[in-house]
Amino acid sequence: MSEEVWGLEEKARRVLQASAVESFGRAGVYVVMSEVMKRANLSDPEEFRAIANYLEWQGWITEADPEYGVFLLTTEGIDIAEH
Repeated sequence: MSEEVWGLEEKARRVLQASAVESFGRAGVYVVMSEVMKRANLSDPEEFRAIANYLEWQGWITEADPEYGVFLLTTEGIDIAEH
């Protein structure tokens, strides 16, 4: 695997974990991109959107607005974030 793929996976896990903290560990609670970015220590919105798109494709987030400014974690997303 390339370093880029490994970097994506690690950052995706950080974003998922930060999202879980922001949602108090509950699926179906909207979280806000800016707060998740701060918690995940990301500064580039484009990078965040690419990661969020990957998380949505995996089925770990849902109901995102087009720019991923707000979104929900799925039950599966919470499970992955906690393990």
